Amino acid sequence: MTSLPEHGHCENCGDPVPFGQHFCDDDCSKEYNTDIKEAKRLDNRFYIIMAAVLSAVAVAAALVKIYVL
Repeated sequence: MTSLPEHGHCENCGDPVPFGQHFCDDDCSKEYNTDIKEAKRLDNRFYIIMAAVLSAVAVAAALVKIYVL
């Protein structure tokens, strides 16, 4: 049985790369960074929307407590 040379895999596409490298080429690196930035943007949008919803619920609960009870 022959052993494979020490290697890693591209973080974007999974192709084999020499040990210590993270990406197989510049295109994969750019695509990976673009995907990471988009994921962060989506996370930030989610947090902002959830904060707005929770604030609205808190205000509604306070108004109900004041005017109804």
